[in-house]
Amino acid sequence: MEYEQLSKFFAGELTSEEKETFWTSLDADNELLEKAAQLKNSWATAQLVSAPGDKKTALKAWRKINANINRDKYFILPRWRVAVAAAMVGIIFAASLFFAGREKPATAYHTLTVLTGQYAQLTLADGSEVWLNSRSKVVYPERFTSATREIQLEGEALFKVKSDSKHPFIVKTETVNVIATGTQFNISAYPDDKSVAVSLIEGVVKLYSVDNEIDCEVKPGQIAVYDKLKKNISSQNTDTDIQISWIHGEYRFREMALEDIAKRLERIYGVVFVFHDETLKQRKFTGIFDKRQSIETILRVIEVSAKTQYLIENDTVHFK
Repeated sequence: MEYEQLSKFFAGELTSEEKETFWTSLDADNELLEKAAQLKNSWATAQLVSAPGDKKTALKAWRKINANINRDKYFILPRWRVAVAAAMVGIIFAASLFFAGREKPATAYHTLTVLTGQYAQLTLADGSEVWLNSRSKVVYPERFTSATREIQLEGEALFKVKSDSKHPFIVKTETVNVIATGTQFNISAYPDDKSVAVSLIEGVVKLYSVDNEIDCEVKPGQIAVYDKLKKNISSQNTDTDIQISWIHGEYRFREMALEDIAKRLERIYGVVFVFHDETLKQRKFTGIFDKRQSIETILRVIEVSAKTQYLIENDTVHFK
């Protein structure tokens, strides 16, 4: 099996016939199966970039991995971990049960976890694209084999779903699920947030609670919010550019409470916020920041605009 064929498979560039040949070759050789799985992990890790859309960085990382491959009978990667670590510090890719066998596709799943201050992009087997924000995790199958295309999300992600009306695309979270056939939307579903928000850029999606007691159809330019405490869903028109600003390396806040802003900054900069005055949590702030700005720069702006004071001690930010 040629190295180029493996690369094309991981990139989703093989034809149906070529894929069948690919799986047949792997099924016939367990040792090659193991080495191919290692190479798959390397390829996937190389796609995780420090900022969304930075494809040049990803390609450089992959070339670095490729340069360390010994091309004998099998694809042994003696130094790929070092190459990936140097290029993609701070990102964990945990691949489990990869290539579990063609006869058991339902058991082949990957878990992609993005750490503080990092971003990642991946393409699913059906061609759908996913961008993951900081401190987010997605569990997805190697191949979609059932009537529905299901993945699990914890955190925030932007989805560009490949159109397929016969196989609905379902994003499952802890409290709500989102169903679509072909559309583009953003989901913010962090476990420590009080709500789950779904913003729709194009198409139509349906948001429903995991107990199927309530649901809501979301239209382009709208945001639907599920309140975890009240267990209800509300929707309204929104500026979706603000909701997905993180994908462009920006953080846009419009009349947002400092408590919610603090949670976002914690995920980006790895700090912890402490409010010494509870009333400050609901104080509003409007502004735009770039991901390259330091936490100190952002806090100085918030301090003046929101009429508050801050103090940084190690990794803790005190608002007074």
